[in-house]
Amino acid sequence: MKKTIFNLSLLALFFSFSGNAQQHPGKIKKKSQDDRIWHYSMIDAMRRGIYEGTHTVKELKAHGDFGLGTFNHLNGELVVLDGIVYRIPPSGKVEVAAENLKSPFTSLTFFNADDVKTLSFTGSFEELQDKVQSLLTTQNLPYAIKIEGTWAEIIVGGADPISPEDTTELATLMKVRPQYNAKNRRGTMVGYFTPSLLSNVDLSPFHFHFISDDRKFAGHLMSGNLVNAEIKIYLNEKNGYDIELLRENNRFRQLKFQGKESSSVY
Repeated sequence: MKKTIFNLSLLALFFSFSGNAQQHPGKIKKKSQDDRIWHYSMIDAMRRGIYEGTHTVKELKAHGDFGLGTFNHLNGELVVLDGIVYRIPPSGKVEVAAENLKSPFTSLTFFNADDVKTLSFTGSFEELQDKVQSLLTTQNLPYAIKIEGTWAEIIVGGADPISPEDTTELATLMKVRPQYNAKNRRGTMVGYFTPSLLSNVDLSPFHFHFISDDRKFAGHLMSGNLVNAEIKIYLNEKNGYDIELLRENNRFRQLKFQGKESSSVY
């Protein structure tokens, strides 16, 4: 099947980007042109009730060893760490995803940290995001971000499957999503910083999923607190995006997108 792939510039959504990231002496190495985040579809398509894609888990693995997303018709949350694709079904029990499962939205990259920060941190999930944002050398390039640490308490969200015909907007469905709570749970945040001018591509400024070290607890990170936690923050600055749109989805072809900056609700 033919696919449509767009190379995304930071200036315009559907123009090819071929620049290199700015070089930061002592920290960030000059980027190769292919150091990008690969997106299958865009968050705005999900926001407008498009939940069906054609890529299988097996096919997704060719595009990265790190990332997040969901499965067709919201059949569980998706997180990729160290090349393994995990599925979190409504029960909350983490499993390795079957290779024939398909996704309508996935964000993947090959993770290679440019900078690593280790620090002691006390604060909420929101305060942690503020701290991470202050560490970024620019607010106008995307970052893949991995954070390891122990949470005093944490809440993650899952997803309930819907029928193939259901086109309810994502914000409505997320009001009743399953949620899972844990205390004193060590694990890894897997996610991205997306510049505000590209918030129709992914949640902005941040989108994080979490998976515990014992691989028994995972989901879309919603809230939590850390207390005197030693955390390790890995930052991987990217050049831009490669976006593959849902060419074979008739609803995507017909829907009129407004081209406006979207909210960060998910």
